[in-house]
Amino acid sequence: MRAISLVNRIEFQFMGNVARNAITLGDVDNDGCNELIIGNTKGEVAIFKGRERIQKIIDLTFVSCVAVGDIFNKQKNSLVIVTTDGWCYIYETVDNHSKQTEETEKTDEELSQVDGQVQSGENLEHSTESSKSQTEKDENQQLVCVHIQRIPANAKNIVLGDIDDDGMIEMILGLTDRVVRSYRWINEPTKSSIEANISYDAGEENNVQCRGKLIALSKWECANQIGSITLHHTGDGKPSLLIAQPGGTFMRIKCQPEEISTGQENLEHSNSSSAPSDTIPGSAVDYQFLGISRMRNQNISTEILGDFKTGTLEGSNESDRGSLKDGESSQVVKRCPYAVATLDGTIMLVQDEVILWAIAVDHQIFALTKLDVTGNGSDDIVVCSWDGQTYILDQDKNCVRFHLDEPVQAFHSGHYNLTVNEQAVTCLVYITFKNSVILYYDIPLTELKCRKYEPALELLSEVYVKAGKTEDEAMDIVKNLDKKTRNYLIQHLLYNVKKS
Repeated sequence: MRAISLVNRIEFQFMGNVARNAITLGDVDNDGCNELIIGNTKGEVAIFKGRERIQKIIDLTFVSCVAVGDIFNKQKNSLVIVTTDGWCYIYETVDNHSKQTEETEKTDEELSQVDGQVQSGENLEHSTESSKSQTEKDENQQLVCVHIQRIPANAKNIVLGDIDDDGMIEMILGLTDRVVRSYRWINEPTKSSIEANISYDAGEENNVQCRGKLIALSKWECANQIGSITLHHTGDGKPSLLIAQPGGTFMRIKCQPEEISTGQENLEHSNSSSAPSDTIPGSAVDYQFLGISRMRNQNISTEILGDFKTGTLEGSNESDRGSLKDGESSQVVKRCPYAVATLDGTIMLVQDEVILWAIAVDHQIFALTKLDVTGNGSDDIVVCSWDGQTYILDQDKNCVRFHLDEPVQAFHSGHYNLTVNEQAVTCLVYITFKNSVILYYDIPLTELKCRKYEPALELLSEVYVKAGKTEDEAMDIVKNLDKKTRNYLIQHLLYNVKKS
C-alpha cells in the first residue's frame, strides 16, 4: 500500500476533549464558505474560519454532537448543538435589522420542552465570546442563539436530512439507550415566546428568538448499541436511514407511506428479536446482515456512511446493464453504494446488501467519512484510527495511507475555505489529545491507483542514436531489450542527468 506525505497544514489550539460527532464542516454563516465547528466536553464550541477562530460559544454543557443544515426549512443554514444532558441549541446569523424588529419577551420562570411538551426547567444561562481579531464590520455575522429546547438526554449521533421525501429537513438523533428519534421544526407565529421556546439573552442588543419548536415525529428502538446513523438514497431516489449495529450489521428504516405493507412483511420475517416502537405510520424497519467471513467478534462496533457519489448516473460495467429487464434502459441504472467500517479494521463498500469489496487493515477504525479527494466526481472513503493512521480508498479498492504521528480523539474530512475569494479545498481534520486541531488542506492526489513506472522509449533510444544508429533502428532495439539491459540504460540516463 502506497504511503503519502502531506505538507500543507494549519494548526489551531482548542482545549478539552472532543466527542466523535462534535466536529463538522459547513457553511454556518451562509457566506458561501465552509467553516470548521468543534465542541468539547466543557461546554464550549469554537468556530474556525480561514486561519483564525472567529467565535467561541461558552457556558453550555457536554457537547455530544453538532451539525450544520437548514433545520428551519427556510433555505438558510443554522448551527445545531446537542448536549448530553438533553438540550438542543440552534444558532444562526441575524442582521441588525432583524434584531431590532424581532419581538422579545422575558419571564422570571424559565421553561423547557420534552418531545414538544412545555415543562418547567432549569436555568440555562450561556453566552458567546467573540474573537478579539473580529472587526466591527463583521459583528452582524456573529452567530446568536435563536432557539433552545429540551430533548431526551444522552444523544450521540445527529443527522439533518429529508428522511421521508417530503421536501422538509428533519433532525435525527441516535441515543446511547439504543433509541433513534426524529424531529421537525414547526413554526408557531401566533404563540408567545413563553409557549414557543426559551429566548436567548446575551445582552439586550442580541436578544433574538425564533417562534416555533421541534416536534417529535417518530421513535425506533434498535436491538443493540448504535454505532452511527446515515441517510442513504437508493437508485430510484427513495431515502432511508441506515443505523450501524455491532458486528457489521445495520438497521434500515424507510419512512415511505406507500411501503407500509412492505415494512410489515420485513418485520415478520426479521431474525432480530427487537421491534420498533412508537413509529409513525409508513415506516418500515428491517435488519441487514452482511455475512462478513472474517468477522470474529460479533459485538465489534460498526460505522456506516451512505450516499456515495459515483460520478455517473449509468451502470459502470456490463454486469449492471445485463441485470436489466427487457425494455428497460441502462440510463435508469444508478450505482448507490454505501461504506461500512468496523473497529477491528474491516472496510467494505456495499451496494444493495451485496459486498462489492472488502479490505482489512491492522488498525482500529473509529471514524468513517467520505471525500472526493481526486476531484473526479466520485466520493472516496476516508477512515482514521486512534493512532493517527489514515486510509483513503476509492470505489475501485485502490488505497493510499497517511500517518499522523499523534494519537487522535476525533477526525473529520471535507472541504474548507482558506480565504473568502478562493475555492474550497479538500482537507483532513485531526483533533489530538494535546489540545490541538491539525488541518491538512489541499490534498495533492490526482488518482489513487498505483502505476508501474515505465520509462519513455524515446529517451532510451537516444542512447543508440548517439551511438550512430538511426531513429528507427534505435527504436527497434529498445523495444526488444531484455529487462536487465533496460534497467542499465535507465541508470545510465539518470547518472547523466545528475552529472549535468
